[in-house]
Amino acid sequence: MRPYLQRIAAASLLLRSSRPLWTNTATLKPTLSLQLPYYLQQQQQQQCLIEPTNVRSFSTSRTTQLINTASVVIDEDNSKSNIASESFQFVAYAAWHPKTRQKAPTNQKKVPYWKEDQKAGKVDAGEDAFFQTNTPEGLAIGVADGVGGWSLVGVDPALFSWTLMDNAAIVAKNEKSIDAHQILDSAFQELRKSGKVAAGSSTACILNLSKTTGEMTTCNLGDSAFLLVRDKKIVYESPSQQHYFNCPYQLSVVPDTYPNRDDMVTDLPKDADTKRFFLKDGDLILLATDGYFDNMYSHETLEMINSGMKPIEENESDDSELVTATIRGLAKTLTDRARRLSLNPKRLSPWAKAAQAHGSSYRGGKVDDITCIVTLVSQKK
Repeated sequence: MRPYLQRIAAASLLLRSSRPLWTNTATLKPTLSLQLPYYLQQQQQQQCLIEPTNVRSFSTSRTTQLINTASVVIDEDNSKSNIASESFQFVAYAAWHPKTRQKAPTNQKKVPYWKEDQKAGKVDAGEDAFFQTNTPEGLAIGVADGVGGWSLVGVDPALFSWTLMDNAAIVAKNEKSIDAHQILDSAFQELRKSGKVAAGSSTACILNLSKTTGEMTTCNLGDSAFLLVRDKKIVYESPSQQHYFNCPYQLSVVPDTYPNRDDMVTDLPKDADTKRFFLKDGDLILLATDGYFDNMYSHETLEMINSGMKPIEENESDDSELVTATIRGLAKTLTDRARRLSLNPKRLSPWAKAAQAHGSSYRGGKVDDITCIVTLVSQKK
């Protein structure tokens, strides 16, 4: 993830000694960002029965294969009960690509010392993290993007994002009658209380889907986003929350002794953008980190989704294996496409377009960690 922290000390929280050593503060030049998500097709939005709450007015698996580009399903079979009141079913798959990292000089260790004895997440998604779990009410999914600037002071950005997502999965799985905002709030409070993360920051986006009512509550803080596709149209795209260009909202843990602590960006779950939808049969939801949306325009995403869903549309039988394979393949296809475009130096990507609008001459894709979760909604007849 881009180093969003505007002022960050050259320090190390994870030195082999237990004593934190702070040195002179240094200002990091932020890379350019983009407020990509925005409202689309207002008439279609009204059909979604959106009930916004606490919206800020200035808001601009069980795994299959554990490899970087593989799709993954978490807790797919945790609940097999067929209760009459369960009107909706969800098929969800995730895919990811960590960004390319520069090779370490030959005279240095290739693995940072803070990663020698621990692994932040279940898979290597770079500084991204995600979760996907069955809940008492249905399904909960989420993504988080750790702030990469912390790595310059010896902090693994993925530790914060994975801890947040792991906490969210536990909360969603064990609590009843809980919405997406409550999941994020409880997960963040547990992260702070546990003391497992000494320092770090992350954006977060969580969706909670009900299998009885079809209601979906959403909670987005920062510049990750989700799309709701209905009848081959994008009927909703979540807005990006940014304090200013290249500074998205982010949850943070900053040590009391940290230099210029008061100048750090420290948002809270209550600052998140929350929404409420009622889903319909055939709805498709794409949840992704900013690495995806920095490289893919909405119309390109829609074209790929509509094309990728054709096998299901053309098959009249209720083939669960076909549905599973299609959604898994779509998640991987979208992620792979964003990855390829991020490496194109000549493309006027959404990132480059926004950069030029803010006075930069930048052109090309934006290399970043990319994580996508694709979810198909089906309603029992």
